[in-house]
Amino acid sequence: MQRQYQTARDSDNQQFEELVQDGTTAAKTGQRELARRLLQRATLLNSADARPWLWLSATTDDPAEQREYLECAVAAEPSNVAARRGLVMLSGKAETPMAATGSGLFSRYFANQPAEVAAQTFLCPQCGGHMTYSVQKGGLACQSCGFVQAGEERLAADEAERPMDYVLPTKAGHNWAQSQQRVSCEQCGAVSLLPPAQKADRCPYCGSNRLIGTSAEMELIDPQVTALMQIDAEEAQRRVKQWLGKGIFAPDDLALKAGGLHLRPAYYPFWTFDGSLVIGWACEVNIGTSKNPQWSPRSGKESEFFDDVLVPGLKAFSMNDMSGVEPFNLKDLVEFRPEYMAGWPALNYDRPLSDASLMARERVILPIRASLPSQVEPGYEKRNFRMGAGEWSGLTFKHVLLPLWVGMYNYQGKSFRLLINGQTGRVSGAKPRDNIKVVAIIAGILLTLAVLGLGLYALWMLFGNSLMTGLGQ
Repeated sequence: MQRQYQTARDSDNQQFEELVQDGTTAAKTGQRELARRLLQRATLLNSADARPWLWLSATTDDPAEQREYLECAVAAEPSNVAARRGLVMLSGKAETPMAATGSGLFSRYFANQPAEVAAQTFLCPQCGGHMTYSVQKGGLACQSCGFVQAGEERLAADEAERPMDYVLPTKAGHNWAQSQQRVSCEQCGAVSLLPPAQKADRCPYCGSNRLIGTSAEMELIDPQVTALMQIDAEEAQRRVKQWLGKGIFAPDDLALKAGGLHLRPAYYPFWTFDGSLVIGWACEVNIGTSKNPQWSPRSGKESEFFDDVLVPGLKAFSMNDMSGVEPFNLKDLVEFRPEYMAGWPALNYDRPLSDASLMARERVILPIRASLPSQVEPGYEKRNFRMGAGEWSGLTFKHVLLPLWVGMYNYQGKSFRLLINGQTGRVSGAKPRDNIKVVAIIAGILLTLAVLGLGLYALWMLFGNSLMTGLGQ
């Protein structure tokens, strides 16, 4: 009975996929009635899949029907960017409301969703070999004959920002993302995007070799800008050795005896946010004296403008990890180009834009809430201080790819993780502690405090009695 049930379910799944594929093709080729019939049959088999609902919205000019289909798509998959963008276009928040042009605008929108994307590889014009981006040479370099094709970098840190109202991927970025190999790590779950001709034997983040290929489709927000990798493997090794030789509590022989160092480079996804915050406050201030207080009500608003608030796009990459390798030179970002990724893996973000924006707002508002009571009405005693939730405006974002080297090293049978900022070379990570040095330093501090205490006591005994006698007279 169980086998029969599984067979029937597999048959339904296969029929559903065929209906979605045929219905999508019909919608793209303008056969709207056929597309509607096929996609509606698909929703009867599986109403929890967003794809047939999304494409059904392309089969009608009626804004009410379009909205109904798109809302079903969002209900099935709340993080579906295409469906959310379609709802925004319907609401009139985009530059041209969908209702103003009927299916024309919607057709233009779906034209930005490529059905098939050719894998983009970079071949040498001299010998036909594969070319990868070289840190030392600042351009594409042939792995066979050494030919170098210099790149033309264009700064785009500010002009790449996008409004938070909706996301409209650029065609070049979207094509790049869709054409990459997708490899998922069974250990940490990170999804790597690899150039078509490149193979990976280890996860760039955790180093596991438990990698599996994945063809799962998802809507990606394209990278708009990137910081180019400036640190090659040799320089990364040198920076780590230098970093291992520093540290008050680290063992003196750490740089000599640390072994098994293996560094993995990759471009990591980040979000940056700009905008402004207006936060209202109210309190009572004492305009009298401490003995005769007179409390007067005061209120006002404080404005805060923030720029390039950085949030990791990978959930496994914590804020503590980020603080260790910051700062990045976010004003030196260049416009994203696929050739910059040639030969280099990139990790796919798993923290959606909506969650990242909430984290960015928290990073902005928490220090303001802590400092605002002392900043307003300075010089007055205050009580009953209250703050509002805050009004956010002008929010913009960028999807940024930033270069990092991630690795592990061993010391006395234990493993320690480290990271290197691929743009600046700053190293951060865990180090073993020399317990003898820790005890010695603490003992030295306590001894110093004790000596200072005895010295102060001796001074008091020498001069304190004389001083008290003089004051008594």
